[in-house]
Amino acid sequence: MKFFVLLIASIPLILWKQCSDEPNDCICTEEFRMYLVVVIDTLGNPVDSLQTTIKNEQGKEYDFGEFEPLLYLMGAYFVMTDGYQNDFSQGPGKIFFKGAKNNLEVTGEYLFKTDKCLCHVYKVAGPDTLVLK
Repeated sequence: MKFFVLLIASIPLILWKQCSDEPNDCICTEEFRMYLVVVIDTLGNPVDSLQTTIKNEQGKEYDFGEFEPLLYLMGAYFVMTDGYQNDFSQGPGKIFFKGAKNNLEVTGEYLFKTDKCLCHVYKVAGPDTLVLK
């Protein structure tokens, strides 16, 4: 009889435990996010044909060769896309952008993070425009 009473008394505890663990309801949208930076010269003109390198803090290099900014976005270069969302966590991670052309250089530092479901990357900080000097 004691066993039966103990079993009945523990059912609410078991049910409460089951209800308190919320499942991770992840539903990702179909959108594909891309973050660009515009590089200009000291006169404010867009810079084309820049040789770029994008790396994270650990030295991993990101390649956006399969993407090209639209023609009307002169001087625009990729910094990050959703294609690399698995490289980030909910805490921001650093990305370093470096560009070079004709012995001139430009650099930028960015912070990106992702959501708990690893659906998209989000820019936390970093410039939209850089000046080649």
